[in-house]
Amino acid sequence: MRKIFDFHIHVGHYYEWSLKARQLWLETGPFWRDIYNEAGELDIDALHKVLVGEGVVGGVLLPEYALHTAGVLPVERAIAVSQRYPQYIPFGALNPEIHKDPVAEFERQLELGVKGLKIHGVHCQHPVNDKRLYPVYEICRDRNLPLMLHAGTSVFPGTRLRHADPYDFDDVAVDFPELSLILCHGGRGWWYQLAEFMVQRHENVYIDVSGLPPQNLLNYYPKMAKLSTRFIFGTDFPGVPGVAANAEKIVGLGFSESALENIFTANAARLLPDFSG
Repeated sequence: MRKIFDFHIHVGHYYEWSLKARQLWLETGPFWRDIYNEAGELDIDALHKVLVGEGVVGGVLLPEYALHTAGVLPVERAIAVSQRYPQYIPFGALNPEIHKDPVAEFERQLELGVKGLKIHGVHCQHPVNDKRLYPVYEICRDRNLPLMLHAGTSVFPGTRLRHADPYDFDDVAVDFPELSLILCHGGRGWWYQLAEFMVQRHENVYIDVSGLPPQNLLNYYPKMAKLSTRFIFGTDFPGVPGVAANAEKIVGLGFSESALENIFTANAARLLPDFSG
């Protein structure tokens, strides 16, 4: 089984997800029954066992603060997993509706041990180029921490698709050219071409292919092989049909071995000093 780094793993207790998130996403995959205990709490050892069984050698752990859509999965869940299994790297998350002082909250999360940040404007109902977040982006830039942005559609009720438009992300890339910027889901829905263009236009923009049918990637991104240093494997675990299966479908697309190494591990290692690859 090929070794893979999954750049897009959601962690939290079962009951912290909203009902619709559980119905429309979480329970469509095979893993949720294995990773939660009878009380609906995340079983960290069971999570690790499942991921290892899928060939995962490390990953990025994502919290979420989406009051009106997906639910609130506090950063402490990601920290707890990482403390037991350091190959899983915790990222922070912010929502200006909840975190009235985003800088103070992000500094708190950094003290806990996060190594990057994800902003989910679609679920949290705000634009990613919201100037309230720019001081936080400055921290990410200055500390060389990757910034993940949800760049794609979502089926959850209450989501605001206008905030998935890569034009907003382009503003962030222009205003912070030295910031490593990761477009989660790569423009899923209607913006694939624009997302791929952003990778070509900005030297520090990457695409995370989580939540996309892997067999269709070359249809979405015709230049993916040429741009393999800018594409990152991720799944949207646990709401994914299979981690190893997704990886094998990417292998089946005919990429060179060096391109596959970039996608599955090397790009993650370049972005995350705490992951050796």
